[in-house]
Amino acid sequence: MGNKKGIKVYHLLLSEGTTEFNLFAYLTKVRFREIFANSNIQFSINVEIIKDDNQIVTQGKLDGVSDIQHFAAKHNLIKAKYIDQKLFYFLDKDIDDSSKIEARIKQDGDLVQFIEYNTEHLLLRLAGKSPKNPSVFENLKKFRDYCKNEFVNQFGKHAHKFKDADFELVFNFSTEDKVRASFSELFATLE
Repeated sequence: MGNKKGIKVYHLLLSEGTTEFNLFAYLTKVRFREIFANSNIQFSINVEIIKDDNQIVTQGKLDGVSDIQHFAAKHNLIKAKYIDQKLFYFLDKDIDDSSKIEARIKQDGDLVQFIEYNTEHLLLRLAGKSPKNPSVFENLKKFRDYCKNEFVNQFGKHAHKFKDADFELVFNFSTEDKVRASFSELFATLE
């Protein structure tokens, strides 16, 4: 008796911005390509929201999230347009309202993979650097600014300019278990 192919389950991918989008693509299409290709979980970036002639969401990119109100306004538009679709958010966890955003996402039965603390900080850590943690700074804005500057100092370019080869150099410093632990929600979707 042959194995039945599982029913595909689709999630609409919503990344905070280009950096997170590129990292997600690297993880799912390069680093762990076989695992994701053989999964019944499929991610789609076909999320477009235009309001008052302004592009709010393009190819699943939210163009940033500043607080719960900013997030909720975008989330509500997405939920209204893509009724009954499961959403998968790929966001940095470096804003004061991260826990409120998480609660809002989960309230609607959707999923979120927070990047601890932000993409720049995570990539610095995975590359064997020792970036400062948020507790050293008087507020999260100063921490975010530090992470962006430290990233450019260490890698010579901004994170949104990273390509697969750049990610590969960073991820070669880390074990598969450490990478999977950093993206536990993403890998949990495959189970």
